Amino acid sequence: MSTYSQSSLLSKIFQQSRQLNKFYISKLKGVDPYENIEFGREKFNSIFWLTAHLVWAENNLVVVQTGGDIDAPEWLNHYSIQSDGTLHENHGTFKELLDLMNSLHPKAMAHLESLCYAKLDSDNLSKMSFDGIDISKRLCVIHSIRHESTHSGNFSWICKMKNIKTI
Repeated sequence: MSTYSQSSLLSKIFQQSRQLNKFYISKLKGVDPYENIEFGREKFNSIFWLTAHLVWAENNLVVVQTGGDIDAPEWLNHYSIQSDGTLHENHGTFKELLDLMNSLHPKAMAHLESLCYAKLDSDNLSKMSFDGIDISKRLCVIHSIRHESTHSGNFSWICKMKNIKTI
């Protein structure tokens, strides 16, 4: 039986969540990634926005808040928490965004796997709390996994709205 460090296990769980998002994104190839999708009277963020938001969140929660630095582009901050859902004026192509996602992810996971138990126990840089008590780097990473998984639901619903079979 293999034993993993805690950071390695968190990395493996995060990667499984990311893999599910990439599965849904691959199913959406024929859909305009820049379109704000409407269903009934509800408006949803575009596929591009959701993807950029995931890249921003991975960088912010897994890397920046735990003391790392992977040189992510500044424009990613346009897709932060509480942003307005618009696209950055110089957003580039969706392929460029996917390339960025694919290039930053291994660096973020390598940084995460480098964190020892004591570093995971230490405070995240913004002292953010996701449970009202704990401000550890570990909880930041755990929240990033929850966050990644939450957006799988967004991509799944977009597939359903666009009549795209996923299973």
